[in-house]
Amino acid sequence: MNDILLLIGLALPLVLGAWLGRKIVPKTWLATTNAFSGAFLFAVTVFLWMPELAEASEHESVPSSTWGLWIVVGYFLQFALDGLSKGLEHGHTHGHGNPWPAFVGLWIHSFAEAVPLFGLNEGAQTAFVVSLGVHNLPIAALVAHWLQHEGTDARRGTLAMAALGIAAPLGAAAGLLIPEHPHVDVVVGSLVVGIFLHVSSTILFETQKDHRIPLRTWAVVLVGIAAGFILSGYAGHGH
Repeated sequence: MNDILLLIGLALPLVLGAWLGRKIVPKTWLATTNAFSGAFLFAVTVFLWMPELAEASEHESVPSSTWGLWIVVGYFLQFALDGLSKGLEHGHTHGHGNPWPAFVGLWIHSFAEAVPLFGLNEGAQTAFVVSLGVHNLPIAALVAHWLQHEGTDARRGTLAMAALGIAAPLGAAAGLLIPEHPHVDVVVGSLVVGIFLHVSSTILFETQKDHRIPLRTWAVVLVGIAAGFILSGYAGHGH
């Protein structure tokens, strides 16, 4: 896929989500789309990105303990980002007050998770953009709705969502500045896999009510896993 189209594909779900968030967004819609995105991202991470890492590591003789360590670092790096974002990337907000530190945390998250894009093969690039799009659309809607709820005026809200819209494209572009080296690619990919595992598993955990997942939510989660499996198969055939 053309590089410009990939960057547009990263930004478009955020723009669409921002537009939806300025409308009346039913809580049930946010909950449903978030459950789907969490299951979808988890499935793609397990079925595609982790096998991709294992294959790249074996090809370049990188010990599995090395990329496993960086997955753990990425997982806990997301914990640190949560301190700023207050869980926005999980699909919820906590409390009221100044929304901007949380917004900055989400911006950093969106920037960081897009960094590996241009180091992937063509089929995987498409899958990566789709994965981030599914994840980011409901999050952007939530953020736009939240900023509006916190009393942010339309101009500042629009500028904020435009800034969020360019976070992932800027992250992908920044990835081009990283020196081309197989070990570096494995480290970067492992960090992002760790972030994906944290975000997706937290979303799925939070779909529970009293430690039980409602039947309707189970159906959404299973559809998300199936969609992630199908996309992973498509990207896998693109080698």
